[in-house]
Amino acid sequence: MKTKKILTYLLALIALASCGSFEDDKKSLMSVTEEKKDLVDAFDVSKDQAEKYTPVESAVETKPATKPVVETKKTKTKGKKGSKAEEKKAEKAAAKAEKEVKAVTAKGDDYPADYPQMFKDYDAVSRPVWEKFKPVFYKGEQSIIAISYLGVTAGYITMTSKDIVKMGDKQAYHYFARFKSRDAYRYFYWLDDTIETFIEQNTFLPIKYSLIQREKKQNVDDLQLFDFKKHKVMTWYKRVKQGANKEEHLEKNIPSYVQDSFAALQFVRGLPLHKGDKYDFPVSTRGDTWLLKIEVVGEETVSVNGNDIRAYRLKAETHFPGVLQKSGDINFWYAMDEGKRLVKFQAKVKLGSIYGELVEYKPGVLIK
Repeated sequence: MKTKKILTYLLALIALASCGSFEDDKKSLMSVTEEKKDLVDAFDVSKDQAEKYTPVESAVETKPATKPVVETKKTKTKGKKGSKAEEKKAEKAAAKAEKEVKAVTAKGDDYPADYPQMFKDYDAVSRPVWEKFKPVFYKGEQSIIAISYLGVTAGYITMTSKDIVKMGDKQAYHYFARFKSRDAYRYFYWLDDTIETFIEQNTFLPIKYSLIQREKKQNVDDLQLFDFKKHKVMTWYKRVKQGANKEEHLEKNIPSYVQDSFAALQFVRGLPLHKGDKYDFPVSTRGDTWLLKIEVVGEETVSVNGNDIRAYRLKAETHFPGVLQKSGDINFWYAMDEGKRLVKFQAKVKLGSIYGELVEYKPGVLIK
């Protein structure tokens, strides 16, 4: 009987693989039936905290971004009159950002009394990583990644770099992602999840992270608010699941250098990514901190949506929550171009592997 059920399941998956087109799926993916709520309003957050962690639109200077190329090429650009003033301005901004990063991360004498020694060790390991980092942010950039399991496209993730916003006294990069299962896949499992993260522009440290999961078997609201002056993260978590509801509010220490699980994907784009490089930095998930280990395996030509692309292959020892929940290695491929966009990933699960592949890309406007 068990074998018959498995066979029926596999045959149904094969049938689903031929149902619908990407354009049909895209319409469903891009449609939003309801405005996603701000979890600051959903949880019992104080008025002062709500004001500090509520984003406000902020005007920023932008520079047109060239469309990322497939191959890494050395190009020469001709100088233009008046460009020296712009270059000096950009250099001053970069120097200011570098100074602020060092000011935030060179802490050692002002740790709180309950600050764990392990986090001091993390800081020592992570400091050289931040020194090599240069932010890559394209306003309006959008990537659609198809998620496949057992050879069947189960859903799509759309990742968008939104406007820079003001949050409290900080300027913040705003990243947004939505993972939605294919309509044809709903017979087995449906989900519509959204993730948002706000990263301080000058330090690339997280300010606010929220995850809203709406799935067949559970609803989850997950909020993290970061306060690096106090070395603390405040978390609110609520899960509604038949027979196993859970709700908690915690405040925990965090290292001086830390990422949330979504921002980590963007942080990697600002690293040099030379073959053999190894980058260790901590990640916070619901207040728990763990060390993410990344190794640049090398450069490869990979097939992405029918095209050959030169890419950096990264091996990450990670414990990503949600869609990629697992312990072990995940392979990521980032394009070898200025933008270093994510083009592919592979993660092993109990039965087989989950694959992600870029199927549509919209360049954004480079912000420096």
